[in-house]
Amino acid sequence: MLGKRQKTEVLVEGMTLVDHLAELRRRIIVIISTLVLGVIVGFYYSPSIVDYVMRIPGELVFLYPGEAFIVHLTVALVFGIVVDLPIILYQVVRFLVPGLREKEVRALFLGLPFSLGMFALGIVFAYKGILPLAYRFFMGFGTEHLAPLISIGNYVSFVLGLIVPFGIVFQLPLIVLLLAGVGILHPHTLVRYRKYIILVIVILAAVLTPPDVVSQMLMAIPMVLLYELSILLCRIVFRKRLADNKEEK
Repeated sequence: MLGKRQKTEVLVEGMTLVDHLAELRRRIIVIISTLVLGVIVGFYYSPSIVDYVMRIPGELVFLYPGEAFIVHLTVALVFGIVVDLPIILYQVVRFLVPGLREKEVRALFLGLPFSLGMFALGIVFAYKGILPLAYRFFMGFGTEHLAPLISIGNYVSFVLGLIVPFGIVFQLPLIVLLLAGVGILHPHTLVRYRKYIILVIVILAAVLTPPDVVSQMLMAIPMVLLYELSILLCRIVFRKRLADNKEEK
């Protein structure tokens, strides 16, 4: 019985399997606790956030008694996740560190703030640049006999469905940079499969955005530009790795 227990507790970097499970449990508790706190704070500020988001349409309606309340809960949840994102990423990285090499650890910790920055940049770009264009375009289909009656729930879903994917998409250059830095990705590979990647980008834009051609194009075009930027960054990193390898020899 004792021998089986000792076999189960495999040592990894000075920690047993039980230690790793305890560490995982502790970090999950931290993530959930901070997420709940973020949601509570988000619900407190949700009226101000909703008023800010409504600046573009000006005035909206709600179609059933609980719709406005659900919108505030949705805003609070998204606020909690966004605010808690640095803590979530930090906890994940800290848990993975014992199984990584020093170079990989350094890349993760350097990439973490850039990842958050690119996510924020994608959100701001979508909200300030893409959302007003998309909203004006769709409102342009109104006529004298076809007046828009937009509910707060539908509008907030439209906003989130547009800006959150942009925050995710803006991670592409960083992901390529990290993969190129550890030698997994080669710039020639990105160039060789460019047309296939563009096809995937178009499909992703269709899946991630509201079901209309304009929103899909507004996401697909920046994604293609980000992919081209990724190729450029990959080439720079690859040349640096070649230079470093020559110096070591």
